[in-house]
Amino acid sequence: MTKLLRFLVLLCFLTAACGPSVTTTTLLEPVADRLPADPLAPTADWVAGANAAGWDFHRHLVGNAVSSPVSLGLAFSLSRAGASGDTGAVLDEIFGFPELDLHPAANAVDLMLATASVEPTTLEVANRLFPDDEFSPLPGFLEIAGAHYGAAVHPIDLDDGASAAETINGWVSDTTRGLVPTIVTEQTVQSQELVLVNTVYLKADWAEPFLPEWTEDGPFTTGDGLAVTVPFMRDREPVARRFVRLDGADAVQLPYQGGRLAMWLIVPHDPGGLPAVEELLDSQDLTGLEDIAQQGFVDLTMPKWEQTLPPTDLFEWLCPRGFCAGAPFDDIAPGIFITAALHGAKVIVDEKGTEAAAATAMAFKESAPPPPDLTVVADRPFLWAIVHPETGAFLFIGRLVDPAA
Repeated sequence: MTKLLRFLVLLCFLTAACGPSVTTTTLLEPVADRLPADPLAPTADWVAGANAAGWDFHRHLVGNAVSSPVSLGLAFSLSRAGASGDTGAVLDEIFGFPELDLHPAANAVDLMLATASVEPTTLEVANRLFPDDEFSPLPGFLEIAGAHYGAAVHPIDLDDGASAAETINGWVSDTTRGLVPTIVTEQTVQSQELVLVNTVYLKADWAEPFLPEWTEDGPFTTGDGLAVTVPFMRDREPVARRFVRLDGADAVQLPYQGGRLAMWLIVPHDPGGLPAVEELLDSQDLTGLEDIAQQGFVDLTMPKWEQTLPPTDLFEWLCPRGFCAGAPFDDIAPGIFITAALHGAKVIVDEKGTEAAAATAMAFKESAPPPPDLTVVADRPFLWAIVHPETGAFLFIGRLVDPAA
């Protein structure tokens, strides 16, 4: 089964005062060469903070939800390089950034994630700075952006909002393979001084794919208690999987080909029990599933689904935590402050895969199927998370309340 995921975090900065500006030269490569991963960087601290912030944002969302903690972490980690003192302290509190070596830690995590991009899996993270063509960020900020985030610089005329939006949206569409055709509007970027964009794109095949001929319609009980008919994928016979029996829910791991990424599916026992399960769990509980999982045969039934989070104002989540529009970023350039922060995401889950996945699907056991150790039918609201086991980073997390919505 193929899974396509993409999401975007965008931060816009605007000068607070008019002053002398210097015309920049178009540059489509990072200002500084990308540094190698520092083996001593506090990657575990960085991941723990990004996971916790991402889980907090997930719980802020209502209904069907999809987001990317690692994208939020990388985007705000990069912006932290330009934050003024008080602004930086607030970001450190919200995202749990390590006190020392923040940027080497982010760089190491990013480069470790890149090692998961091995055929047939594609996992790509991209950062880009779009400054106005008459605005120059400080050299120190550009140095960090290039050396630790691989962020290329693409000056554009941000006074021409329509043209700037077309350029930014075009880059986003390219890096997300057309899954995100637009993320900003003319009004969003009009007369800004800098737009910072981060994208993450994932395409992966299940290690144990589902067969399309075994997919059939069935009832799904939504969060409102209504029954909707949706297509359900199911194992032809119990499959050896890792699982955890939680209080009030069962968690099942679905690894992707290559063994470097996996999805956790957390299905409550009670059709209306997802809010209580989410209330009991925290990001450390989700990270710890890998450590306490047992191996057994699981008979799994789960719906096909597609979820989209349209560009969402992050200040509705961040401002009550102390980070609001107007926060200064003087280390980007004197007088710069943040004006907008957006996050959007999409996930598609179905049986489709590459030829290699289809070939794997055709390899059947000769013996009779074993009795399952666990039967999971995800016909009710559930939680899911895609993780990078090596770092523990949450690439994407989501909540499916109504697959027909």
